[in-house]
Amino acid sequence: MRRRTFIAALIGILPFGKWIASIIASEVKNAPIEKPQLTKMPSHGEETPLRFLALGDWGAGTALQKDVAASMNAYAMSNPIDMIISTGDNIYGKGVKSVDDPQWKTKFEDVYVGEHLQKPWYAIFGNHDYLGNLPAQIEYSKVNPQWNFPDFYYTFEKKAGDASVEFFMLDTNLLVDGNDRNMLVWLEESLEASTAYWKIVVGHHMIRSYGVYGDQRFMINKVKPILDFYKVDMYLSGHDHDMQLIKHPEDVFYQAISGAGGGSRDTSWGMHSLFSETNGGFAAITATSSCAYIEFINRNGEIIFSHTIEKS
Repeated sequence: MRRRTFIAALIGILPFGKWIASIIASEVKNAPIEKPQLTKMPSHGEETPLRFLALGDWGAGTALQKDVAASMNAYAMSNPIDMIISTGDNIYGKGVKSVDDPQWKTKFEDVYVGEHLQKPWYAIFGNHDYLGNLPAQIEYSKVNPQWNFPDFYYTFEKKAGDASVEFFMLDTNLLVDGNDRNMLVWLEESLEASTAYWKIVVGHHMIRSYGVYGDQRFMINKVKPILDFYKVDMYLSGHDHDMQLIKHPEDVFYQAISGAGGGSRDTSWGMHSLFSETNGGFAAITATSSCAYIEFINRNGEIIFSHTIEKS
């Protein structure tokens, strides 16, 4: 047994041990012997691309969170970004109590201080956020203009060169609770009305995963058919504390998981994995009028995987 795994097993009997162990004792199972090669980003000519970072499960106040934040700033210094997307679980372990909760400062404002990270954030709820004051996270948008969270679910659009990118931000906790009818109607109507070249749907709970939680049947049953019908390009989520890119042959869309912003858990490679890694990190996505390019960057700031997504 490796030293850190043994230590994690001992910590597991202590208070908060489960959370601590999940940070220091994570590994990737079934990984290929030869790691996939990084794909070079195609040239976008004179276009101004849209580039954004995505991370979830971040507001833990851990050393890992701070390391990931520093790596995000270092990446953005060389590759200027337009915005940051949070895939939920914004504040551990029970959300916030109010717009004045000190956790806003200790787990957000004082962490993402890098000069190149002073860009808009677009957030959704994770399951841990549901343990706190939900309206407070929405109201915080009025206190901090960097924080964009207008409603439980919403859409916004950005330009990517000569193309447009529309983001459809979901509260997947409503699907868990069975209060999803209005949101699913809204999602279908919004996708049908969309004229965007790229369509990216964001939710906390994944559809596909080879991590701890695995495929989420309620997401496959309720959300996947909508994404397939309207030819969504990517479903971006968190929940599993790892980074994955999956292209299942039964899905029109790519499943990207970026949930390693504040902690880590064991994960694995599966039959349809393009990439899987743990121990902290984030995703960077660059969109143009010809392709979307996704990179995964680890806690130390190293680009460990990249992939070009062609328009279907």
